Amino acid sequence: DNQSFQFSKNMKDPDQYSIVLENEKSKNKDQISYSIATIKDQPPQIIVDNLRDSILFKSILLGGSLSDDYGITELRLNYQIIKGSQSQSAKTIPIPLASARNQQNFFYRWPVDSLQLQPGDKLTYHLQVWDNDGVNGRKSTRSSDYIFSLPGEEELKAEVSKSQQAAQSKIDQSLQKAKDLKRSIDEAQEKLKGKQALDWQDKKMLEDLVEQKQKLDQAIKDLQKENSLLEQKKESFSEESERIKEKSEQIQKLMNELLDEETKKLFQELEKLLKENADPSQMQKLLDKMDRKEINMEKELERTLELFKQLQYDYKLEQAIDDLKQQKEKQEQLLEKTQELTEEKNNEEGKEGSENEKPDAQQLAKDQEELKKETEKFEKTIDELEKMGEELEESQDTPSDQDTEELKKSQEESKESLEQGKPKKSAEQQKKSIDKMKQMQQKLEGMQSSMEMEMDMANMESLRQILHGLIKLSFDQESVMKDFNQVQQTDPRYIQLSQNQLKIKDDAKVLEDSLLALSKKDPFMGSVVTKEVVELNDHLDKASVNVKERRKPNASSEMQFSMTSINNLALMLNDHFNMMMDMMANAKPGSGKGKGKKKGGQPNLGKLQQQLNQQMQEIKNGGKSGRQLSEEFARMAAEQERIRRALQEMQEKMKKEGGKIPGGDIPGKMEQTEMDLVNKQITEQTIRRQNEIITRLLEAEKSMREQNQEEERKGETAKDYSQEMPRAFEEYLRLKEKELELLQTVPPKLFPYYKKEVNEYFKRMGTKE
Repeated sequence: DNQSFQFSKNMKDPDQYSIVLENEKSKNKDQISYSIATIKDQPPQIIVDNLRDSILFKSILLGGSLSDDYGITELRLNYQIIKGSQSQSAKTIPIPLASARNQQNFFYRWPVDSLQLQPGDKLTYHLQVWDNDGVNGRKSTRSSDYIFSLPGEEELKAEVSKSQQAAQSKIDQSLQKAKDLKRSIDEAQEKLKGKQALDWQDKKMLEDLVEQKQKLDQAIKDLQKENSLLEQKKESFSEESERIKEKSEQIQKLMNELLDEETKKLFQELEKLLKENADPSQMQKLLDKMDRKEINMEKELERTLELFKQLQYDYKLEQAIDDLKQQKEKQEQLLEKTQELTEEKNNEEGKEGSENEKPDAQQLAKDQEELKKETEKFEKTIDELEKMGEELEESQDTPSDQDTEELKKSQEESKESLEQGKPKKSAEQQKKSIDKMKQMQQKLEGMQSSMEMEMDMANMESLRQILHGLIKLSFDQESVMKDFNQVQQTDPRYIQLSQNQLKIKDDAKVLEDSLLALSKKDPFMGSVVTKEVVELNDHLDKASVNVKERRKPNASSEMQFSMTSINNLALMLNDHFNMMMDMMANAKPGSGKGKGKKKGGQPNLGKLQQQLNQQMQEIKNGGKSGRQLSEEFARMAAEQERIRRALQEMQEKMKKEGGKIPGGDIPGKMEQTEMDLVNKQITEQTIRRQNEIITRLLEAEKSMREQNQEEERKGETAKDYSQEMPRAFEEYLRLKEKELELLQTVPPKLFPYYKKEVNEYFKRMGTKE
């Protein structure tokens, strides 16, 4: 009774089979035949959307769709870095998948800045996807090969320069729009004076004001984005000293504070009054508030423009020093190779088989020619720096045309000697080139250090004078206010007091001019200072008007407000003065590039004194005479005076805080050096005194660091700034995925043929643009 049977075979290709029934007595004459169709497992498919960051060169966005007839199991990113003509080993990054389903989208943000690519490097990459074929083994498909190239150093510098010009242009445009808006507000105030009702032209004029404000706000937003992008480029493409980074951050902060909510609310209130046909007197009061706000906006934009120009000058100077350092290092490497060539030439019994390692004279000559071209580029950089300095009225001591010509001449002679097969003579010229580069580098670094020190000292002196002026102005205002409260309107002293009040207004104007001039040089001064100045001017104006119209209570009130503004200003500026003192006191030697430096990392007094001592030693050894020597003595005397005054300021501050006074009688010894320099005499005694000064100054700085050791060791945890997917890219991928998920919510139970057709339909939907 066993009537069942079983047979199995693994079918990989189409085939046929027949079943024949028979027993001991008979055989079925009708053959039962069947055909087997095998459906081959197809390789997976991949479609890639590739979006590269062509501005900052920080990331690559990879997205697209994956499909297979049964399922996806793995997706990888394979890449290789090419530096010059050398290729590094290939590497792989696994990309996570949403699931193993046969149709899906993917997105991956690749932070290529983590690969530490250098200018001129190339990155080749492709994506590879695997299916789930368990019979024949997983099959893979790879995308096309893509290339991500970083521009060379010159192209990156040109890009930064272009962005700097664009940012400066946007500041100019915003400033012009602010001036136009201020002018329009003034005209509106004049036209609305004495009006009982608004006509159509008045309403149109006020509507234009609102529109002008909107355009100004948009221009400032564009400016903020442009400057933020510029700073990201500078951070990506070059290294900056901590001081320049801090200045950049302060300027960006000033730009971000240009748009305040209070001004925005004033214009919204103006729109509301226009819709309600409000009384012109209400609009007049509102326009008066808006006028003060726009005055502050205009001044802040002027300040931002000046600070931005100064920052670009500092950045250009720093880049010039860096370029010169790199050229000097290349020249030193070339000198080593030339000396090796000289030794090989002198040693006729060189080691066998070492010919491939011997330096080639012709190749060295080509390298020397490239260095000469870099010197010519550096010469153009110095010319640009001088033009920027003239515009900013900066005192400059850049390398002269004679210095660069001597350098190019030495390099040219070195190249010719190499071409003639005279490496020894070439090496002598290369040494001259290196010495000249060192001199030029010292000159630029000395200029940078003295310029920073001079600016800091000048800013502190200006700030001290302004503080004294504000204190005096506060006492004067208090005296006038007390006398004014006691005097009768019929008293002849009333006129004298009104004149005293006008004098206070004039004195405040002088202080305002000095303060605004200082704010254009000091990016660390908060924008709240200029806002307080505007408030002070407003109260002084109203006080003068009320005194003139003999409204005594109102005048007293405005005098009280003005005195409050003066005192607020004095307190804010005093805090700022203390901050500047801390920055100078905490300045550390070697505060160069890189992250993690202490705020205010500028050249310290010890480093400045060392540079001055070196210059004095060079003068003593000779080399200059006549007027040039006199100018050099005068400059060194002024530099020594600045260092002495900075040290005295620090000593006074430490004395007030009750700490140990650093330096002792060093300022007295510095004064003796100043006298020697003024008298144009540098003796052995002067040199010994300078060595003693530098030794004790370094000890004093060490002592100050130890007193502030706990504060200096405070650090800030590194922040991880996440980069979001571009919104348009994200919406594009999500929308496609949502459409497919909607269709596949309830998968129908279909025969294989129809299931295949449905999958093909989903595939077409996924890849449809």
